[in-house]
Amino acid sequence: MYEDYFSIDDILSTQERIRCQLLVDIPKLGFLESSSATATLNDEKKDHADEQNFSSLTANTKLELPYWMIYSICNCKTRFASLPELPLIYSRIQRQIFAADASVVDLAKQAAHFYRQGRHLLELNFDEKRQVAMTLLQTYQQRFRSIMDASFHLILSSDHHHHESMKQQTGKFERQEKILLMLGQAAFRDYDRLVNNETKQMLPPKIQGMTTDLTNVLNGGMNRKRKR
Repeated sequence: MYEDYFSIDDILSTQERIRCQLLVDIPKLGFLESSSATATLNDEKKDHADEQNFSSLTANTKLELPYWMIYSICNCKTRFASLPELPLIYSRIQRQIFAADASVVDLAKQAAHFYRQGRHLLELNFDEKRQVAMTLLQTYQQRFRSIMDASFHLILSSDHHHHESMKQQTGKFERQEKILLMLGQAAFRDYDRLVNNETKQMLPPKIQGMTTDLTNVLNGGMNRKRKR
C-alpha cells in the first residue's frame, strides 16, 4: 500500500477522503457517521451524544473515510465496505474532460496528488478500475509534452510574455509534475553547461523532494552509459 512510509507526499495522498458504503453492521462506531458529529455539545445533550457514539453503524450506511482506512476495510478477507462512487476527480464526467484535453485541467487546485492518489485508488476493487487506469496513463501522456516544453523554455527563453505564459501553465501542475519540471530544468542546465564546455561530466540532477529510488535509477543509468 505505502510507497514510502516516511514520504510526506504519500501521507498526504492517503489522507484524502473517499466515500464508501458499508456492507455489514459495525458495532460501537457510530461516531464515524457525519450525521452524529456536532461542533459543540451542551450538558443536556452530552449523554445522548455518548449513547449515539457507541451505537452501531448499519449496513448500507455511507461514510467518507481516509484512503488508508478504506484500503483496510475494502481489501480484507471479509469485505466491510464497497465504493458506490469514485472521488470527483476520477469520475466519469471528469474522465471525459481529461480525454478531451487534459492540459487545461488545473490539477494543482483539483487534485494536488493526482497520480499518486490514483495509483492508490487502483489497489481497491471497483467497476471502473480499468477506465481510471487508462485516464491516469493518457493524462500523463498528454501533459508530459507541456512539462518538457516548460522545462526548456523557462531556462532558455528570453521572451518575457512567453515566460509568463509558461509560468501560468506550470501553475496547473500537480506535485509529481512539478518534480519532473525541476528535473527537466536541471537536465537542460547541465546540457547547456556541457555544450559550452563549462563541465566535463554530466551528473544526475539532485532535486529536493526527489525520492531516493529515483536518484539511484538516475545514478545507475549514468554509470551504464560511462561503461559503454
